[in-house]
Amino acid sequence: MNRKIAYSCMGHIDAKHIFLCLPGLLETRDSFHHLLSMVESFADCCWISIDYCGRGESDPLPLHTKYSFSQYLADTEDVMASLILPQRTHTNRKFHLIGTSMGGILAMHLVHRFQHRVDSVVLNDIGLFLHWSSLMNLYQNIQESDTQSSKLRVDARVVDAVLSRSHFDLPYEFDLFGMRFSSLLDNFHGKVVLLHNSESPICPSNIANQSKTKYANLKIWSVDQQGHPAKWDDSEVMKLAQLMRLKPKSVDHAHQNLTVNSPEIAQEENIFNFNFIHAFLKTSQTYLESSTDAPRHWLSRMVSRFKFWKRSYS
Repeated sequence: MNRKIAYSCMGHIDAKHIFLCLPGLLETRDSFHHLLSMVESFADCCWISIDYCGRGESDPLPLHTKYSFSQYLADTEDVMASLILPQRTHTNRKFHLIGTSMGGILAMHLVHRFQHRVDSVVLNDIGLFLHWSSLMNLYQNIQESDTQSSKLRVDARVVDAVLSRSHFDLPYEFDLFGMRFSSLLDNFHGKVVLLHNSESPICPSNIANQSKTKYANLKIWSVDQQGHPAKWDDSEVMKLAQLMRLKPKSVDHAHQNLTVNSPEIAQEENIFNFNFIHAFLKTSQTYLESSTDAPRHWLSRMVSRFKFWKRSYS
C-alpha cells in the first residue's frame, strides 16, 4: 500500500545547498515555517521539511502497523532517495540536516548511514546524551498536557504510540544515566552544530558541554531561554545563515517567485520584503558587537547592502 509523505520544498532542488528539516516528536513541518520563510532569502539554497506519517498532511499508517522511530527513519530515507541523494552526486552540492529533538536523533542516524553524503547537521535541543530523567519528564508532560490530536494535526494513535516503549526502536548505547548517541557520529568529519536552550529540560548547558567532550568539533550554540526545543526567530535564522556561510540573494533575484509545494506557505512568502530587511538591520548590530563566529567585515558589507535595499523598498 502506497502512503503519501507530505513535504514543503522552497528553492530549486539543484541548488548548491540542500537543507532537510526534521520535526520533533509531535511536530509537523509547520514548525520550520519561520526558518524556511526567512532563510530561503539566501542564494543557491533549497529547503525541504517533511511531515512524518500520521502527522500534518502525511497519510496515517495502516491500523496493523505501529508508529515508531524506525518507520520515520525509513520514510525519511525514501524522501532523501527520491529528492536529495541524486543531486548530492555532484561534488559541488552540499547536503545539510536540521533535526529538532526526535528529528535530531533521526538526523544522527542518517549521518551514521550516509555520512559521506552529509556535509553538516544542526541538532535542535538534543545532545549526544539523553538522561532517563529528562525522557521521563518529557513523557509525563505529554501525558498531562492537552494533547488533542486535532490540535496537533496528528493521528490519534500517534499520541498513544509515543508513550509506548516500543516507539523508540532504533539502536542506541546506554548507561545508568541514559541514552548515548555519540557513536553515531564516529568517523563523521562534517560540521555539527548543537542549538539548545541553556535551561532546557532535555539539553541544558551541562549536557551540551558533555556532548562536546565526545565530539571535539561540536559547535555549541546556546540560547538563554527555558523550555524545549529552541525556537527559530529572526536572530536564530540570521545566525544559522552566518554559520553556514550563506550569501543573500542579489537585488536582481529579490522578486523571483519560490518553488513551493505547500500552498499555505506559498501564500505568505515574499522573499526579501521590507519586513525581512528591517529584521536584519535590527539584529545585525548585535552580531557586529558580540559575534566571534563570523568576520566583522562580512557582516558590515551585508548591513550596507541591506540598507541600500531598504531604501529601495521605502
